[in-house]
Amino acid sequence: MDQTPTYLRWVSYLCAIMAAFGVAIMLVGYKDPSFGRVATVVCLAIAAGITFMLSRRLNSREE
Repeated sequence: MDQTPTYLRWVSYLCAIMAAFGVAIMLVGYKDPSFGRVATVVCLAIAAGITFMLSRRLNSREE
């Protein structure tokens, strides 16, 4: 059994958690939204979605 889908699923969860943390920091007011912070959160959210879809696709091919 290949561990790649499991690894990608964990990476997607990690990216989603980091994106949520970045949003929370901006909502609470600890740091003001800047182009770099917003771009980072957007990239993390996109990466979470892509890695999760890729892990599901690879997992369905395995079965």
